[in-house]
Amino acid sequence: MASNLQFITSSSGSNVSSHSIENCFSAKYDIYKVVIDTLEFASSDGAFRFINSGGVVSSSNYDDAVNLQRSYGDFADNNGTGLTSLGSIGFYDPASGVNQGKGNSTIIFIYNPFNSDSYTFATWQNTGVSSIGPPVRRGVGVLKVSESHTGINFTGGATILAVKASIYGVKE
Repeated sequence: MASNLQFITSSSGSNVSSHSIENCFSAKYDIYKVVIDTLEFASSDGAFRFINSGGVVSSSNYDDAVNLQRSYGDFADNNGTGLTSLGSIGFYDPASGVNQGKGNSTIIFIYNPFNSDSYTFATWQNTGVSSIGPPVRRGVGVLKVSESHTGINFTGGATILAVKASIYGVKE
């Protein structure tokens, strides 16, 4: 049976300051699905940026809106403009010892990354690991630069202990 998801590549890393998956976006698809089944930080929140022909795009042209859905307290909104990345794609607190080695789970949809005539948009949802309860997040974001992006870069405020992600093209 045919699937609307077409596997492109997967990548993993450990004990790095950031992790890039390059040359995964092309003119073949307008929508991409990124499945992150492991994302562990040295007590930090995860974020992502796009990659163009010049490297990782870290300019202050990212805007996002994230809804924090906490099992242990009130929901909250975390909105930002003029950011250098799109954020809250997974929180992990290894100091607690809770679920060590279990990581997070994140799904990101990326829209028109390769189209140089359009901004690049993204939506995501994830669940994290924390000693006081699992944080869940849903976010939307945009890189407000009309240029072609060929890859994705994962980053955070601390060392990435482990990351494993797969990229799929979405057939329409």
